[in-house]
Amino acid sequence: MSPRPGEIVLEGATRSFSLRHEHSRTLKELFIRGGHAKRTVVTALDGVDLRVEPGEAVGLVGRNGAGKTSTLRCLAGIVPLDSGRAECGGRTVSLLELGAGFGEEFSGRENIYLNGALHGFGRREMEERIEAIVEFSELGEFIHAPVKAYSAGMQLRLGFSIVAHLDADVMLIDEILAVGDESFQRKCLARVSERMEAGATLVLVSHDPMAIERVCRRLVVFDGGKVAYDGEVPEGLLFYHRLLGTTEGASRSVRPGDRRADLEIAELELQDAQGRRRHMFRTGERLTVALEVDCVQPADRAVAALEVRDAHGALCFRTETALGRVDGTVEVSFAVERLALLGGDYDLAVGVFDQDAPGGGLLDRIAHFSVAQTPEGEGVADLRGAWTVSGRAGEAVPR
Repeated sequence: MSPRPGEIVLEGATRSFSLRHEHSRTLKELFIRGGHAKRTVVTALDGVDLRVEPGEAVGLVGRNGAGKTSTLRCLAGIVPLDSGRAECGGRTVSLLELGAGFGEEFSGRENIYLNGALHGFGRREMEERIEAIVEFSELGEFIHAPVKAYSAGMQLRLGFSIVAHLDADVMLIDEILAVGDESFQRKCLARVSERMEAGATLVLVSHDPMAIERVCRRLVVFDGGKVAYDGEVPEGLLFYHRLLGTTEGASRSVRPGDRRADLEIAELELQDAQGRRRHMFRTGERLTVALEVDCVQPADRAVAALEVRDAHGALCFRTETALGRVDGTVEVSFAVERLALLGGDYDLAVGVFDQDAPGGGLLDRIAHFSVAQTPEGEGVADLRGAWTVSGRAGEAVPR
């Protein structure tokens, strides 16, 4: 039975690769070993069963070589399975490698038509989309230059812009978004969210928990070619960190010490009401900023400061508090019982310094987080209240 449009099915999916280890072609080897290269079989997928419903957004995480990218390649039809089933219902588009499907000698504009054809879109369909693709890519006049002159970031902009405007039933996106600058990454994630609202299914491979949390409600953790976890995102990321052995100290600074600063932020985490690390919150949720402060020299009048800025760098909120005498390592936290920010991307900057030496490590660490959009309000602050209408039929209502 064929999958419905937008449905993804993996049943007993198995795929192995043969790695060939080349030996130096010496005269001795030719006589002793016959010059044969040693081969090693690596199992990328080991009987994977997975089903994604139409309209779902699923994140895939795992160690390098765990089977994430192999899963996407099999679903995209690039790599065949040894056994089992891997199918996507309806039209499928993929963005798995930089430059895949590009003709280096062709211009960016010509490659838009080429990529559209590779995904089964005719010239007339691409002509309806090409101006939107060019505008989204922000390549300007470079859209007429050959792709071989593009940087990795420019190739990413073009590749994602094409995929994001093909209106497919299934989108398969690999870690490729990590190449772009932060502003374009945010733009890409916003576009992905729009496509999902239109009913598209998304499978996203990423090592960036913020990207996963922003767009996915389901997380699949791969380990050794098998599904080790399949469920909610917060619990899945915690499971993944435990699998890697990074539950503790995951955000600890490993920078060389600043000899000019007596105080610094050694660790910074954003946590939810259950104390789990989070990068995505909803308006009204509890948010806790957990800090670990290291003191090189004892500070008698230490101060901690915190700022929240929007995606454009505008200050939304600032607060600071006296820590008193600090000697060694101390833990500091700032709890927001009800997050009053509306949907958007935000930066949280924190720092500590000795009040007698304010030129120290102020705003030493930065964390990025997002707040989910709500249909009940727009802007930055949540000032939702109660509407009252005091006019009835036949009564004058002041304008």
